[in-house]
Amino acid sequence: MKQLIFFLLLTQSVFSQQYDILIRNGKIIDGTSNSWYYADVAVKDGKIISIGKLSQATANKIIDAKGLIVAPGFIDVHAHIENGVFERPTAENYIYDGVTTVVTGNCGGSANDLKKFFWQMDSMKTSINIASLVGHNTVRGLAMGLDNRLATTDEQKKMEALVAQAMKDGAVGLSTGLIYLPGMYSNTEEVIGLAKTAASFNGIYASHIRNEENGVVDAINEAINIGKAANIPVQISHFKLSGPANWGRSKETLPLIENARKDGYDVTIDQYPYTASSTNLGIRLPDWALAGGEDSLKKRIADPVLHKQIIEEMLAMQKKYKYKDYSYAFVAMHKADTTLNGKNI
Repeated sequence: MKQLIFFLLLTQSVFSQQYDILIRNGKIIDGTSNSWYYADVAVKDGKIISIGKLSQATANKIIDAKGLIVAPGFIDVHAHIENGVFERPTAENYIYDGVTTVVTGNCGGSANDLKKFFWQMDSMKTSINIASLVGHNTVRGLAMGLDNRLATTDEQKKMEALVAQAMKDGAVGLSTGLIYLPGMYSNTEEVIGLAKTAASFNGIYASHIRNEENGVVDAINEAINIGKAANIPVQISHFKLSGPANWGRSKETLPLIENARKDGYDVTIDQYPYTASSTNLGIRLPDWALAGGEDSLKKRIADPVLHKQIIEEMLAMQKKYKYKDYSYAFVAMHKADTTLNGKNI
C-alpha cells in the first residue's frame, strides 16, 4: 500500500510539474526508427525532462505543435564551415532547418590546427554542435605542398603524424577529396596509410571519391578497398553520377555499396537532394594544370602553348562526358567581380 501511495504521489508530481517549455500535441519522431506517436515534450533547465501525455503539466511557455512534427536536431554529416561559422556563430542557416550538429572538414579540407579550431569554437560559443574530420588535402599540403608527385617515405610519415595529432586533438576521422588539389596526386597506398592512423583512434574515413563521372565504379571500389585495408568505416560523400554519359548508372553503383555491406563492411553514403554540384570551377581543368597552386595555374594559362592544350583537353572532357557545351557550369559566387555571379561559362 505504501508503495502504491508513493507511486501515485510521484505520478501526480510528474504530471503537475512546472516546466520551462511544454510542447503539446506534436507528432513525435524520435530518431530510433520506431513509428511516430503523439505526445507532449517537457523541457526544464535546457533539457528534455519528460515525453508523454502531460495533460496536467504547466510551463512558462507552451507551444501547440498540432499538425507538426517534433524531432531531435538533425545531423548534417557533410559541412564546410571552417570560415563561415566565424562570420555567423549563431548559425541560423542550420538552426532554422532543424540542424543542431554538423560534421565539417569534409572533402579533404579541414582547419590546419584542429586543437586551435576547437578552442575557437568553444570560445565563440556557437549555437550548434561541431565535429570535424582531418582533411587529407590539408595534411598533404602541410607536409609536401601542392606538388604533382607521390609522397616520399619521410613525407608519408609526416602526414601520418599530422593525422595522429589531429585525432588526439579531437578529430572524428579522416576525409579525402581525391578530385581536388593536392589529393588528386596521391595513390591509394598513401590514403590507406593515413586511414590506418585514423582507424587506430577509432575514427572513420569519409571520401569525396576520385571520380564521379566515367570512372565512378573504380573510384567507389577504391574507397571500399581503403576501408577494408585500414579496417575503418567508410562514408562516401554526396553519392552521385555526373554528366549525361553516366545518367542511369546507379544500377551499377548502388550494388557496390549493398554488396560491401552484405560482406560485413561498414560502408555508408550520403546524398544531397539537388541536381547540381557545388564546387570550384577548377575541377573542369586538367589535373596537371593545377599543380603548384593558383600562381602556377595563372602562368600556364598565360603560356600560349599550354593555354591551347588546356582548352583542347577541356573540350575533350566535355565530349567524353557527353555535355552539349559548358553552359551547365554557372558562377555561383565570385567575390573579385560579382558581375559574373549567375552567369554560365
